[in-house]
Amino acid sequence: MRHYDGQILDICKFAFTAYTAVLGAGLAIYKYGVDKGIDYKGPAIAILSVGLFLGLCMMALATRNRAYYVLVARYINEHRAFFLSSKPLGFENRTRMYSNPDHPPFFNWHSAQTLLMAVLSGLNSFLAATLAFLISTEKRWILWAVFLACWLCQLAIAITYLKCRERKN
Repeated sequence: MRHYDGQILDICKFAFTAYTAVLGAGLAIYKYGVDKGIDYKGPAIAILSVGLFLGLCMMALATRNRAYYVLVARYINEHRAFFLSSKPLGFENRTRMYSNPDHPPFFNWHSAQTLLMAVLSGLNSFLAATLAFLISTEKRWILWAVFLACWLCQLAIAITYLKCRERKN
């Protein structure tokens, strides 16, 4: 369980570093081109596109990692419930340590892993909005629409996947 919980933090640490590098490189190339009067939009768009693709992969990896975490946690709860069912040596589990093999749910708004997935999808959406800015800077409201649509779409896909896992063995 600790392995999967730590793994999602490692994914986020790597992703935060990658987002910083990709955004910095993409916007630096774009700004350098603007200052020198050279059109470097293409390379900047390419860098941000690759970064967005990697970010989407990180989001998928974090979502799948949540599923693995839940499977292991439920397995441990099943063993705990079996052990505690006979009240060994009078142990009553007064602290009510988790023993329900149906918990935790795959999707849980209160989970720190869900919060990290929302942050990852927000950063991906920021990259998508930055791409929209480089492609078309005429209408600023489009940037917010791209950001919001991308963020909600990623979260909807992740939530749907996790909720579908509840019905599978």
